[in-house]
Amino acid sequence: MAIAELNYDYDRSWGRKPQNANAPTFPCPSVSVVISAKNEAKNLPYVLPRIPTFVSEVVLVDGKSTDDTVAVAKHLCPDVRIIEQTGRGKGDALRLGFAAAKGDVIVMLDADGSMAPEEIPAYVGALVSGADYAKGSRFIHGGGTDDMEFHRYLGNLGFVMAVRVLFGGYYSDLCYGYCAFWSHVLPRLELRSDGFEIETEMNIRALLSGIKVTEVPSFESPRVNGTSNLHAVRDGLRILRWIAQERVAKGFSLSRGGKSAFEEDTFSPAMKLLVNEAAQLAFRRNDLSPRTYRAGVAAVKATFAELVNMEIDNVQARRQQEMYRRQRDTIWHFLETKH
Repeated sequence: MAIAELNYDYDRSWGRKPQNANAPTFPCPSVSVVISAKNEAKNLPYVLPRIPTFVSEVVLVDGKSTDDTVAVAKHLCPDVRIIEQTGRGKGDALRLGFAAAKGDVIVMLDADGSMAPEEIPAYVGALVSGADYAKGSRFIHGGGTDDMEFHRYLGNLGFVMAVRVLFGGYYSDLCYGYCAFWSHVLPRLELRSDGFEIETEMNIRALLSGIKVTEVPSFESPRVNGTSNLHAVRDGLRILRWIAQERVAKGFSLSRGGKSAFEEDTFSPAMKLLVNEAAQLAFRRNDLSPRTYRAGVAAVKATFAELVNMEIDNVQARRQQEMYRRQRDTIWHFLETKH
């Protein structure tokens, strides 16, 4: 289908025009905006024309789109750099885009119109002011969201609390992909994730790497057109599993006040969060495809095994482990029983 035949609701005269209201008042480094997109042709008109003109380059990673995503991107932003994704998943696409970006600063932006490009100067300003990594937050003063169901809000809150307990970070938001960072810190993040857990991986790795992190208030709108590829249960379980694996991979030599970092007050909340995720998965069984449900169950079982089999010095935490080992068959029966 040719561009001329597309019936999209946007002014074809739009372009990246001067936006004085969004022009930074500070010396601006070169900025690359990285966007992963799959079948987002109808949404790009609400994103690309709003990117401030001080941005040096726009890198769009196309995930094998079957619509006119690439053609629309080139029409709206003739100097856009298109990277064809060879793998699968949002994380894989973003890692490709980050590697290709040439700017001093890299900004990560969604293609669905939910993130306001007009906020880019706030992220860049936070970096110029001294931060190494600026992450968006919907839950600090000035931020907000019109695109989060209550169960997703509870899930995000649970992940925030888990990261506070397991890693000591005090983020107010975890599963939000609007962020910016200096390109020279990218190797320190050691990104490997392929799916939606890439956002959590970036935020935790930034925390653990010791770089200076700041939160920027951000408002999330509903996607303009289409449906998200995010599956709350499946991807939530992947995020939970990644958090547990990362904690195991980092070992348990971290200390707080000379005590073992993985004690009862750490192990118990992590297990309670996992059991709660298992319960939500079981109750939503009829809403999920058999394949998605089986993948969720496998993720729960794998994470459960990692938590109950890890070596812990604290006596109380070991007692908690033994209690959950005895409950394992009950939990598995609950997951395997139709509701």
